[in-house]
Parts: sequence; structure tokens; C-alpha cells
Amino acid sequence: MKRNKQWHRIFLLATLALSLQSCSGIGNDNPFQSKDTGKNGQIGINSTQQANFTGKIYFTLNRNLYVLDGHLNLTKLTQGMDVRNPAVSPDGKWIAFANYSKDYSDLMLMPTSGGAPQMLLSGEGKFLPNPASPMGAPQSTYKWLGQPAWNGDSDHLLFVSDLDKLSIGPCNVNDFLLDPQILSMSIANPTQPPQTVAYSTFGDGGLRDPSYRPGNSNQITYTGYNYGPNAVQVIQIFMEDPNAIANHPRTYQPGSTTCESDPGVPITQSSQMNIEPSFSPDGNTILYVRREDATHMSLYTMPAPEGITGDPNNPLFSPASQANLTKGLSMYNLSTKLLEGQYVSQPIWSPDGTHILYYSFANNSFDIWIATITKNSKTGAYMIKPNSQVQLTNVQGQLDADSRAFWTA
Repeated sequence: MKRNKQWHRIFLLATLALSLQSCSGIGNDNPFQSKDTGKNGQIGINSTQQANFTGKIYFTLNRNLYVLDGHLNLTKLTQGMDVRNPAVSPDGKWIAFANYSKDYSDLMLMPTSGGAPQMLLSGEGKFLPNPASPMGAPQSTYKWLGQPAWNGDSDHLLFVSDLDKLSIGPCNVNDFLLDPQILSMSIANPTQPPQTVAYSTFGDGGLRDPSYRPGNSNQITYTGYNYGPNAVQVIQIFMEDPNAIANHPRTYQPGSTTCESDPGVPITQSSQMNIEPSFSPDGNTILYVRREDATHMSLYTMPAPEGITGDPNNPLFSPASQANLTKGLSMYNLSTKLLEGQYVSQPIWSPDGTHILYYSFANNSFDIWIATITKNSKTGAYMIKPNSQVQLTNVQGQLDADSRAFWTA
């Protein structure tokens, strides 16, 4: 009888040990390791071999900035701010991001080595008590600044803003430009006024998702929202020379759909919604999102068109010529579909170009996913390596899906 009691105790201890292992995520099928996010918050990070990555991934949870390294160390970098779209400079010294307030947002810089964020450009303003517009619409000098993107030398930032909101276009003497445009500012001389590098059409939705082409400071890409025939919105990806407007101020002007002039060249067809372009590290391929229908979105890659933003050997080069517009669309038909989902967004490349990161929606939550990407040596087409897609995070609604991530070496 005594021996039976001893075996009973051993059985109970073994059962308790297995139960504790199950609660801690050991010995079961749960791949997510729990990580504290502050104030008793937690998320899960996939700790399986399939989810291994190198470098650091910056992203925002509940508007706070975090960095996750390849050893699964999660570090909170900001507190009490509304952070969006972090971007690390190519020299690895700075993190640029937008900090949002109720009526405006600011561009901020923070050392990657640690330290307090500092103001780079403020969007703070005031409401104007006596609006000057003929319609009597309320006006303000508050501005929205966001989506910073570095050039290769880490000395200039692209950003999206309505900074020109009180500028009156030559074609629209009664219009005030509320649509976000793309501007560039000097980091070495931040007091120098920002330069507009891509124009929006008045009232059409503006521009988003700017980035420089790696290895080429004379080319950028972005998403443009415009109205086509019969007032149908057209959403396309563009490439442009960011110096064209500054070099030819009389040639390019903001305005309406009937008289505006901008050096941007569409590289995706107007019949489909294509957004969020991301250059590969070598600058030769563009990863982007296409909306297939109301409930399906996909990730695609396409070769980056060449020679469509300028020609140094041709002083009469016009990006808006029909021949150049046709050339701009020449690579779109070579697009390769990588994957499809209900909502997929914010795709970026790993620093070595062997993986992609994207947001995907499932179980009422956006999470970060990564996948291995391979290139066909004969055709040059990219594809997702079979069975390589893996959910990196389990955040249960804490990921800010409107704020892109950034991946560094």
C-alpha cells in the first residue's frame, strides 16, 4: 500500500511538470515565445527555426516604436508618442519617423545608438480666423508630415506632406492644395526649405509611399492617386527624377487634371490598383501590392524600368512623351505574383534581398509575416520558396497596420 502511494505521488509530479511546460509554451505546438511590451502588455514572437532572420526589424505596436533582433530580443524605443513609419538611415546612425498629434504631425530623428528623439521638422500651426478663400472654407497652418525615406548618402529625406497647402496653383487660383505631395529635405542643413519633388493633382487624393532607388539618387518611386475618365479614381505606381521640378520650375507646375504638369511616369496600368512599391536592395526589382478584387490582395514583383526618368544625352527628353509613357509600362506585364490573401500590405525586402516581410490579416488581427524569396536564374522572375511563409508575430491586434516596418542588417 505504501508503494502504491509513492507511485501516485510520482504520477502527480509528472503530470504537474507537463502542465507547467504546456503553460510556458514548451512541449506543445505553440511556436510563439511571449515578449513583454510594457505596462503588462505581451505579444508572441515565433521562435521556430523556420522564422529565423538576421538583422533588426523596426515596427510599431499601439503607436510605440519597437525593434526586434534576430535573437528575438524585443526593445521598446519610444514612450508617450504616436510613432509611424520608422526609417533607418543607410549609415545606420539615425531613425527617422513621424510623430502624430491631433491636428498635425512632426518629423523626428532618433539615434540608433539610443537617446531622446529630436525635432527635425514640425507641422504645428494655428487655425486662421478669417479664411481668405471665396467659399469661406476654414483654413489652418497645421501640416501633416509622414513616411520618411532616406537617400543612399543619408543626407536627404523624402517625406509626404501637405506643406504646400496654402500655396495657390497657377491653374487653380481659388484652390488650396490639401492633397499630400512628396518633398525632400536636407539633413545636413535642416533650416533649408524643403523642396517639392512630386506634385499632386488638386482634389485627387495625393501621393504616398515614396522611396529612393538604391544606388541611384536621381530616381524615386511612389504611389499616386488620381482621377481618370468619368471621375473614376486611378491608383498607380510612378517613377520620377526628384530633381526634375527644381531643375525645370517653369516646365512643371501643380494644378488640375487639365493643366498640371509633373515629371512622374506611371509604371503600372491604370486598370488595376497597385500600391506600396518597395525597391529590392540592388534596385533592379520592385515589390508591390495589387488589389485583385474587394476581398483579395496580392504581392507582386516587377523589373524596374530603365531610362524613363531622364536622358543626360538628350536635352529635349520629355518624360511625358507618348513613347516614354509606353516605355514606362513595358515592365508591368513581366510582373510575377508571389502570394495572395484577404489583406496583405506594407511589403519590404530583407537587407540581403533573400526574404520579404509583409503584413497579413487573419483572426481579426494584422501580423508580421516573412518569406524566403528566390530568383529564377534563367527568367529573372521571383517566387516564394515553397513552405517558407511564416507568421513572425502574434500581436492580437496591437500591430499598427498603417505604419510600415523597416528591416536593417
